[in-house]
Amino acid sequence: MAETFSDANGSLLYAAENGSVEGVKMALKAGADIDYDRVNSEVFSSGTALFLASNRGHVDVVRLLLRKGASVVKRSKSTFAPLHTAAHNGNTEVVDLLVQHGATLEIKDGFQYTPLMTACIYNHVDTVKRLIELGARPDLPDSYIDDMRGNLSTESMQLVQEARKSKLLRCCNPKCGKPGYRKTMKLCGRCKLTRYCSRDCQIQHWSVGHKKCCGHDAYTNDGPSPFFKFFKSMADDLIAQACARAKEL
Repeated sequence: MAETFSDANGSLLYAAENGSVEGVKMALKAGADIDYDRVNSEVFSSGTALFLASNRGHVDVVRLLLRKGASVVKRSKSTFAPLHTAAHNGNTEVVDLLVQHGATLEIKDGFQYTPLMTACIYNHVDTVKRLIELGARPDLPDSYIDDMRGNLSTESMQLVQEARKSKLLRCCNPKCGKPGYRKTMKLCGRCKLTRYCSRDCQIQHWSVGHKKCCGHDAYTNDGPSPFFKFFKSMADDLIAQACARAKEL
């Protein structure tokens, strides 16, 4: 079935991307789908209004959309959720808002990167620090650490290394953030992605937004995403072209 498109939906995306709170309000009042995502192909889509506002760092628009019930787990075709794109661009205040409304810190994209891993790649120090404070796991996969070996001197990676050495994890309830040893933390039995220092913290986090995310924030598609395969194909072509040119020299 062909995707439908309404002027209200288009206006919502435009307003969100350009930081217009009044434009977002008008589009929603006109009947726009708050989680509308304009699909361009199997690989690309615009992302939802929340995704676009998170990408641009429009804090007031993000706050409004969250208050209106926008999904923090719906991904663009590129497999990125709003928290991924906010971390990618170092929009720390937006990262904080999303987590305060239940966004899962350990959500992974099609490359199996978490928001913390993404923020480290681009050395967004403030964002990395805040993600760790909010409960993001600093014990990143060894394969990622190996890939980042040349960037270990950056402030972001130094923060991660320091947190790793402490062997402490933080409670994922953003109202708490209490540090503790892994064996003392209680893992969410449903999503297996969030940890709490107590039952009370788990209940509180559930009520502020984790209920909507739990079980819906893991990238579970079998095999690489179409987006990943597309870029791998591009990379393979570039490598092949470089090899062919080298043989000609």
